[in-house]
Amino acid sequence: MAIKYNLTPVEVIKLFGYTNPMAKGELELFEKNNHLKLPKLLFDFLSLVRNEEVLSTADIWVDSDSLPYFSYQYIENGIEDCREDFDDPEFCKNNAFYPYSKIPKEQWPESVENYLQIGSDYSAGVVFYGIKEKDLVQENPPVYMQHEADELSDWKLIAHTLSEYLMCVLLDALAGAEYTTAQEVLVENKWEFYEGEYGNEEELREWLSKKKIDLSAMGKNMTFYGAADSFYRYCFDEEEKVFYIVLNNTSIILIKKGV
Repeated sequence: MAIKYNLTPVEVIKLFGYTNPMAKGELELFEKNNHLKLPKLLFDFLSLVRNEEVLSTADIWVDSDSLPYFSYQYIENGIEDCREDFDDPEFCKNNAFYPYSKIPKEQWPESVENYLQIGSDYSAGVVFYGIKEKDLVQENPPVYMQHEADELSDWKLIAHTLSEYLMCVLLDALAGAEYTTAQEVLVENKWEFYEGEYGNEEELREWLSKKKIDLSAMGKNMTFYGAADSFYRYCFDEEEKVFYIVLNNTSIILIKKGV
């Protein structure tokens, strides 16, 4: 029995039949028009899932009308949208864009870094996820988040690597953490879902051992939903074609290829 641990986000999405990089040309044009190179991991992942319904409600932009864009562009657009109201001192006092309208764009880096925004929380759209422009040259750069209620310069580290962020988005979708879209799409594609609850970690560990799976060896990853200390583990049984998702070492989801 071949159990695969520590899979990459690209490897996982390919398990479910998304193997054709249909959006490769679109992303290459995006890179050319914006004079940048996306990290290969992000490029490869988006080329497989862009315009696919399976992640249409996930916390990453994959829809046909949504492409990554820089936070400086967001600020520029905000300034233009608010410019007519900048004559009102009270409006300016609480407007996040006003201070940036008073200084040349060349001076913005002194106050805020530029981030390539690649996603947001689908449910409310108030949290944005992005990669620092200067980090785009890294193979697996960290990912930051910015809440619309915070200062435009207030970006917080959310994932130490891009891989961690993409896996979080993917596992949340597969587990139906916020929306069941991915599950519904995969069921249509002949995948079957089974869920189980265990009283404690030892009970789950014992059950997995019968499947020749080592719980401790399963890849561990964060989730955007649930308690702050919630986490996933995951692995894939190549022989049985079953993908295992464990939440908090007590509950499990099996995703199995049907006939």
